[in-house]
Amino acid sequence: MTKAQKSTFKALKKDKHREAFVELVVAQQAAMGRYKHWEQAYQKRCRKKKVTLTVLDGGKAA
Repeated sequence: MTKAQKSTFKALKKDKHREAFVELVVAQQAAMGRYKHWEQAYQKRCRKKKVTLTVLDGGKAA
């Protein structure tokens, strides 16, 4: 994520909006290519903080 994306994510208050934003970032990374490792790294960070996101589990947020 870029710095702008990180600050936008932090500004979102509802989990539903955050999950949709992460889905957008994952789709963006897939379209750009070369960022296949990002999803695994983010998933590891979420597990470390004991947060679950349906987007990372293969579901869709919105």
